[in-house]
Amino acid sequence: MSLPESVKNSLMEHSPQIEEKIISTLSLSKQEKLKSAMLYLINSGGKRLRATLPYLIGELLQNSDKSHYDVGAAIEIIHNFTLIHDDIMDNDSMRRGRPSVHKAFDVPTAINAGDAMLAVAFELISSSEFIDSKYLPELVKIIGGMVRRVSEGQQLDIDNENRRDITIEDYLYMIEGKTAVMFEACARCGAILSGATPEEVELLGNWGLNLGLCFQIVDDLIDVISDSNTSGKPIGSDLIQGKMTCMVIHAMNSVDEELVNLEAILGKGSGVNNDQIRMAISDLEKVGSIEYCKSLANKYYTISKECLMKFNQSSGFEVLSDLTDYHIGRIN
Repeated sequence: MSLPESVKNSLMEHSPQIEEKIISTLSLSKQEKLKSAMLYLINSGGKRLRATLPYLIGELLQNSDKSHYDVGAAIEIIHNFTLIHDDIMDNDSMRRGRPSVHKAFDVPTAINAGDAMLAVAFELISSSEFIDSKYLPELVKIIGGMVRRVSEGQQLDIDNENRRDITIEDYLYMIEGKTAVMFEACARCGAILSGATPEEVELLGNWGLNLGLCFQIVDDLIDVISDSNTSGKPIGSDLIQGKMTCMVIHAMNSVDEELVNLEAILGKGSGVNNDQIRMAISDLEKVGSIEYCKSLANKYYTISKECLMKFNQSSGFEVLSDLTDYHIGRIN
């Protein structure tokens, strides 16, 4: 399922300006290898959806300008910094169809590039000619808090890797940090730059947070309910990698049921065939884990949509509404 046309058109309109800001900011480094490493992942592509969200929030509030581009660019730089470090921690050799940064360069350079990107992002915000200085303390607080929560989420993901006693509450707290807080920060920053009231900032922050939770749960679901053409990876790949997704955690907490097929492939990696994967998925269906996670995704979608409905309908509203509907539409 592709992005709605309204969202695609907005990305086509706004992402070039954000891309230009990202590249010009990262290109300020006078150390050529470091600069190349920082630009490497940016040049590998990406939709720039998170980067465009602050501007879309500004359009919703009918008060958008270039300050939204600068904040979006800063958050996108931070997002890519987290991906560089995640790939090192997870020992992932590929990202966006290319060797990951630590493979294309080396681990010390990749770590250094990530560190520099975090610093550059805050430099961009603090030196922007378009951001009113009165907003800087709140923006720094929001984005700094976002980085901390992303790090906490990643640490929980690492710590939970070999655990089988994780609760749904543990999982939700982890994905809130790894995924949802970035959506929340984009929305809050966009609202603040538009001069939104505290109530509007809170509503839009909750929109982003709940959309991010829905997004990640849907991603988990797609691994077992969609074909590889939809998900972009073989069906059940999360299962054979041993990822403690929403469905696996729910199933593991269903103590009255045996999960012979699921346990036979969970974390086994290569050597698992499609029939075994389908039987494991049947275990998830049998204990109601797939339906439970669909219901959870729909819950967060509904909260997100209700937050958005508090605002006047406009061109900005239409795009954000279509984006919200798109995420749940991937499984419905």
